[in-house]
Order: sequence, then structure tokens, then C-alpha cells
Amino acid sequence: MKRKNIIIAGILACICFLFVIAYSISSVRHDARTALTTIAARVIPASSTPFPSINTTGLTKQQKRIIQLAHAQYDKHPISYDQTVLTYSQNTKEAWCADFASWIMMEGGSPYSNPNSGSWRIPGVLTLQSYYQAHNRYADVGHYRPQVGDVAFYVGWHTFDLFSTQHVAIVIKVDGNKMTTIGGNEDGRIRLDTQPIKAGENSLVGFGKLS
Repeated sequence: MKRKNIIIAGILACICFLFVIAYSISSVRHDARTALTTIAARVIPASSTPFPSINTTGLTKQQKRIIQLAHAQYDKHPISYDQTVLTYSQNTKEAWCADFASWIMMEGGSPYSNPNSGSWRIPGVLTLQSYYQAHNRYADVGHYRPQVGDVAFYVGWHTFDLFSTQHVAIVIKVDGNKMTTIGGNEDGRIRLDTQPIKAGENSLVGFGKLS
């Protein structure tokens, strides 16, 4: 009986040991990934993609202002976590795609109101999505044609933010069945992307309407 108990105790000890090792490896991988992301963001050269030519005929003053702001920020080539990025996030080092959208809207004269703090900044993608839904300004992809100044929401495993399943970007151009977005924290910087307007594209799920 004693031998059986010893064997059982040994097996349990091994299981506990393996659990500790697995947890340690997981933590190291997470820390390493975070470090590599920050380092990569700092060595990525400025994007050579020019800001797109946008026909502003028929756009509202608010839409034109958003385009101007987006263009100016894109030309700064900010990266995580320089002073420009920290301005978007109010000096918080975090995933900053929603911070970027919040800052653009605030500077553009359409500030958000964080439901928890009242601040112009809503740092969480899902919280921002809920904000639009609560204000009856959210539409699922496939049931709405996005407009300049709208916010595109991405939820899934293939977002532009490769280390997150939640992302948000601002629509700056719509051409037929395609749109061009500008997003913060894409490879640790501000990036442009032209993509089809369809469900699941880069995990696209819906839009927050400008008005």
C-alpha cells in the first residue's frame, strides 16, 4: 500500500511540475511576443504608400476634417510608443487603434463620451462598438454601405492587428465595392489598407456611423 501511495504521490508531483513548466513557457512566450512587437514597431520604416487622392465633392465639412486629420497624422509616421501615439492614448501604453479613432473624432468635432469615465477616449474596441450600438449608429457589414468618416470594426482571428482579435479603423474612401481605411496600431504604426466591403474580410463585422 505504501508503495502504491508513493507512486501516486510521484505521479501527482510530476503533473504539478509539468503544469508549472507549461505556465512558465506560456508567460515567457507572451512577454517575448510583447517585446518583439514593440521592437518591430520601432524598426519598421515609414510607409511608402502615399495617402490616397480623395474626391471631397459632396462630403460634409466634418468628413473633410476627418480626412485632413488622418492625412496629417499619417504623414507623421508615428510608431509605438512615441509621443504622438502617447497623445492618442493619454500616455497609456496599450493597443491604441481605438485610441487613434477616438482622437480623430475628438479633434474632428465629434468626440465620444466614454460610458465609464465620460472621457473623449474609448480605448476598448468592444466598448466602442457598444457605444455606437447604444446610439443607434451601428450597422452590420452587408446591410450598410460605409461612408467617409465611419469606423470599421474587425472581430476575429485575421484583424490588421496581428496580436489581437479586435480592431478598429476609420473609413476614408469608398470606391464601388471597396473601401480604404486608416488604422492605428497596425504593425505598431498607422497604416492604410484598401479592401473589399464584405463580411469576414480581415474579420470585418460592421460599421459605426459618423452621423
